[in-house]
Amino acid sequence: MLIFVVLGAVLFWFGGGPRYVLERIFAARLQQPVHLAADPEWYWGKQQLRVTLAGLRVGPAAHPQFSANRLMVTLDWHSLLHGQLQPRQIVLDAPVLNGPWKGGGSVGGAVLSLPVKMIVRDGTLRWPDVVGHILSLTAVNGQVLATGPSQLAGDWHWREKVGRWHFAVEMAPAPALSARNISLQVGTTIDPTLLQVAIPTLQSAVKDMVVPTLHVRWLARGHGQAQLRLQALRLNMAQSQLAVQDGALIAGNDLALQVQAVDLNWKTLQGHLAYQLSIRRLPQLATRWGLPLPKLTDPNALQRLTSTGTVQLDTPHFQWTVTQGELDHSAWMGKISGTWRPLAIDVNLRMAQLNLGQYLPVPQAGNAAQLPALPQQWPVTGEIHVAKLLWGKIRARDLVIRSTSSKARP
Repeated sequence: MLIFVVLGAVLFWFGGGPRYVLERIFAARLQQPVHLAADPEWYWGKQQLRVTLAGLRVGPAAHPQFSANRLMVTLDWHSLLHGQLQPRQIVLDAPVLNGPWKGGGSVGGAVLSLPVKMIVRDGTLRWPDVVGHILSLTAVNGQVLATGPSQLAGDWHWREKVGRWHFAVEMAPAPALSARNISLQVGTTIDPTLLQVAIPTLQSAVKDMVVPTLHVRWLARGHGQAQLRLQALRLNMAQSQLAVQDGALIAGNDLALQVQAVDLNWKTLQGHLAYQLSIRRLPQLATRWGLPLPKLTDPNALQRLTSTGTVQLDTPHFQWTVTQGELDHSAWMGKISGTWRPLAIDVNLRMAQLNLGQYLPVPQAGNAAQLPALPQQWPVTGEIHVAKLLWGKIRARDLVIRSTSSKARP
């Protein structure tokens, strides 16, 4: 009987039994098909167990979600005997990840934790929808440590542009995730320092990620410099929740936006914020960002726009309140509210002065002044109260511009 047991164990081992068992275990826990190109290699040390998997593939063969030429995992016997799957080291050769991850991450009854050290060699990451385009990170090399300095670097490809990137972080020993001196640099051949991100400290509290200070600098040749600074950032990915105590976006001398008391759920589009906005040379700024405005009568129009107020979101409703504003040296204030679906906008604004001659052609002598016709399905209703209207030789006071043709009501 013992001979048959030993013979069966030999046949199971050399017949690829361990490979099939691992494939089934990983497939059940990752909730995706798992394939190994060869039997795993085992190294049985006194304190550690090292497992090497060749030709690992997770997901369908035609479109795998993850693959690696070689995956080597080193485990402590002590943690294994206590039911903890705590890798000491993971080495990935030519890993390819096609995000986002769609499978599960359960590891049964074992407790899975981050490895003490992870080494990546010639890795690739593909993300399908980053502002409508595929982002690819290739030639990724470096190491990530659970405690201490970590570095990763590689090439990036996005919107038919390519460049280099470098990421560094120092992980701090703590019960929860804690990191400091986080930096990301992204560049091209023309602009080696196109984008720089600096986060002095980052902490994870329960399900929230807390960033006391975040600084982003964007510098492109011929387009000037832009900076983003955030204070007391709190991010909860599970609940799609973002909170910021104070933030500022500055783009050269043309754009300055400051926000306070931001509390936003980007999944349900609910939340609120207070803001201060100042824009100079709006037509030039819009063209630079790929948003050309209609041709204006006066090339000096829309050269200064300021606004201070609040924004409230409660899907499908929104409300934009302007407590103080200025457009081309004319004060304005009021509310713009409505719904997203269907799109319906209700306007209630007041302007101290409006010079239509800056935006529309001046009426010819002998012809009645007539505003351009609005689209038939114009989704805007409401009123604009103008204390003083100028349009060529036309002068009017206490004028009300009203739109009631919309079929969609907020």
